[in-house]
Amino acid sequence: MRIGVLSGKGGTGKTTVAVNLALSFAQTHKTQYLDYDVEEPNGFLFLQPEVKEQVSVPLLYPEISDKCTLCGECSKACQYHALAQVSQKVLVFPELCHGCGTCSIVCRYGAVLERERPLGLVELGYHGNLRCVQGILREGEALAVPVIQAVRSRAEERSTEGFEVTVADCPPGSSCSVIHSVEASDLALLVTEPTAFGLHDLKIAVRLVRELGLRHGVVLNKDDGSRLIRDYCGAEDIPLMAAIPFDIGIAKTYSKGLPLLEDSRWAVLFADLRDKLVREVPVQKHED
Repeated sequence: MRIGVLSGKGGTGKTTVAVNLALSFAQTHKTQYLDYDVEEPNGFLFLQPEVKEQVSVPLLYPEISDKCTLCGECSKACQYHALAQVSQKVLVFPELCHGCGTCSIVCRYGAVLERERPLGLVELGYHGNLRCVQGILREGEALAVPVIQAVRSRAEERSTEGFEVTVADCPPGSSCSVIHSVEASDLALLVTEPTAFGLHDLKIAVRLVRELGLRHGVVLNKDDGSRLIRDYCGAEDIPLMAAIPFDIGIAKTYSKGLPLLEDSRWAVLFADLRDKLVREVPVQKHED
């Protein structure tokens, strides 16, 4: 079972749901937690795993050698504007480069050399029997997708542990990063809050997962008993999988960096959510 936890906007409690759901699943199934929110990976703050591995994520970028004839083909071919021919020189803007390699392909003179620059990190560790993998995008970088792909690759490669459940903490919003994070999921959990902004961005997230053909349900965080989200879910035939109360105790636990499962009330809530998901999506062993 692969569960993608996402939200139309930041600050709805997506990481809270992903972390505590992963911990709840780890009590009954072989589980791994993947933090794809590489621009702001917060899951490890609550899980505090013992990190066993840390691997750099490189990205190739072009370097122009003295073989360059200033033909201009490389800059014309670059759709990301990472190359520009100015006077008697080709300028390279590494931060704009997506590492596609087109410039080296079109260069007939072998003047484009590919170099590596660090884009981010992937860390792997364990919180008890819960395997945890997170990606960290280097400060100032804009390309999150290669780091997300590196997290997925690291979670899948050379593993014979046979994980039954993967809980993926996806980036907020509806960008390419979100699509790459959630596309392999069996079910998407959309975390929202009972506000006009929460409903607006929930609708965007619903359109996204429907476009991807993903089964989906909603988790209502900071539930104040209002009908706003409930009425929308009813009208759209979207199952409301769980409602987390607007409770000062939750805020205090969160502020201390502790999982909500520390409190038996919320442990029961997440156990109920876990059991609902098991009924929705049959658990199968994945070699990843």
